[in-house]
Amino acid sequence: MPHVTLPDVFPYLLAILGLLLLWQLHDIQVRAGRIKVASAMDRSGIRWFLHVTPMDTHACVACRTANGMAFLPSIVATKKFRPSAQTCTNAAGCRCLLVGLSGSWPEAERVLAQLKAGGGRVRLSPEQIQKLLAEAQAKGAGIAADQVSVGMLFALQAEGRQPQAAIDAYRQVLDQAKKERDVPLLVPTYLRLADLLERTGQQADALEVTDRFLSAYSGKPGVPQPAHAPTEDQRTFMSLRKTRLMAVARR
Repeated sequence: MPHVTLPDVFPYLLAILGLLLLWQLHDIQVRAGRIKVASAMDRSGIRWFLHVTPMDTHACVACRTANGMAFLPSIVATKKFRPSAQTCTNAAGCRCLLVGLSGSWPEAERVLAQLKAGGGRVRLSPEQIQKLLAEAQAKGAGIAADQVSVGMLFALQAEGRQPQAAIDAYRQVLDQAKKERDVPLLVPTYLRLADLLERTGQQADALEVTDRFLSAYSGKPGVPQPAHAPTEDQRTFMSLRKTRLMAVARR
């Protein structure tokens, strides 16, 4: 029998291959929801995310299609994560938002079970979203951890049907978003509230909200900015809104 001499590096190559296989197995387990990702999302108590857009006449086809997509944190945390394969065509920019939920009420638990069984992503029908929010609002104090998230979801879904109810909900989000997990919702709330107030003819209130936004996020050099500060495009957009609203006020 011929003698076979293996290269000295062969054991190391086997070790590397074994590690690659372990990492691949770990990734599969994470995506299936059987292993939790140690991240800020876990520490915040968020167990799943819902992708939503304001349901009004300004929502493009891509955003309407992606509305109601739910994801496990392990999916959202991946580098290549995209809520939708389509690109938003809204001329004013995409208004979609990813809202995190702990989900301690029955319908939210059912969605979580669906996600774990469905590979980490599932689409909720408009009826499911309505049931999810109705149950949460009925629980009241029992959803303390999700109070701001539920308010944001309600406002986004109500813009087209109940604009004043959406305005009231957005105002509550601004008042109540104090926890670290809720801070990322502040900038989108300012943007949506100012836009909705202006579109419903409440220019004075829209100007007041716009001023609050520009004061909170000045963007001035040397001035420390809050966490999750707006982009320069968002600041510019709100500055232009202020100019427009002030011109209306002077008439």
